[in-house]
Amino acid sequence: MTRFLTALFVLGSLALLPAQGKDAGQVLAGAREAIGGAKLESLRSLSGKGRTLRTTPGGDTAETEFEVAFELPDKYRLRAALMPMGNMTVYRETGFNADRLIEQVDRPPNLSGGMVHIRIAGPGGPVDPEKMTPEQKAEFGRQRVLANKKEYARLALGLFAASPGFPLEFAYAGEAEAPDGKADVLDVKGPGDFAARLFVDQATHLPLMLSWTDKEPLMIRMGPGGPNVVRGGGGGAVVQRLEQRSAPASKEEREKLEKEMEEARAKAEADRRTVEFRVYYADYREVGGLRLPHRIQRSIDGKTTEEMEFDALKVNAKIDARVFEPSK
Repeated sequence: MTRFLTALFVLGSLALLPAQGKDAGQVLAGAREAIGGAKLESLRSLSGKGRTLRTTPGGDTAETEFEVAFELPDKYRLRAALMPMGNMTVYRETGFNADRLIEQVDRPPNLSGGMVHIRIAGPGGPVDPEKMTPEQKAEFGRQRVLANKKEYARLALGLFAASPGFPLEFAYAGEAEAPDGKADVLDVKGPGDFAARLFVDQATHLPLMLSWTDKEPLMIRMGPGGPNVVRGGGGGAVVQRLEQRSAPASKEEREKLEKEMEEARAKAEADRRTVEFRVYYADYREVGGLRLPHRIQRSIDGKTTEEMEFDALKVNAKIDARVFEPSK
């Protein structure tokens, strides 16, 4: 698998070749059979934990822990680090329970007297959850559930060669050829303008890579000297605003901060580029009769941003219902 993963780094620059006598259903059936066949059809839950090695735009790396849980067909939660703060880490939980949102930040109990404000992009730009009207909260929730389902689908396609609970359409696009082998390529479309290309190894029939284009992620941090825009930060397509201050600000200071942040956001949005995102699925191993990827790597605009490595995966183990408790 590693050999083909390396070769796939250049696939984006290669033209697709036509292939006779194939269709998307045939490729997907082969992939699901390779993953586990009847065992996959009987899958009801999957949970795992591991470590994420994240690369910042400045080239630094940080290793954190993550936990993920699936209860098919319509429950999903990922708990992952949002940002390190010295010897503490802010964790974010994302997911959904049917059409209900799971979205919360687990702040450390002791922030040494400081505070952190996290604002996540919604319709019209980043918003402060504490200032939203009921209508804005409802729309924000719908948009965030959709965004979380898209992220879920990008994981699920590598794990299950399907996306239970998030309907997708597949069309055969052709072959991609690299020095070490060939891949069947499927065009994938779904709700909310979801669009991507799934690469499936012709030799093993296992999913290899998913690629798509989107606006580059931005992280706007408030620190000494004012707002700082970090391109490619956050590991996703969501604009995140992170503000860290050593002490509560006065009303005048908060208003000034808000103005500076809005000006930085407007300029960053105007310069925001559309780039290619990729998710690579690798290191397949057998767990409970299934062949599942134990390493999932992400890249943005040709640069590796993070690598998730599973230390443990559990098939059809009971998951506490509180794991999928929707946000209030």
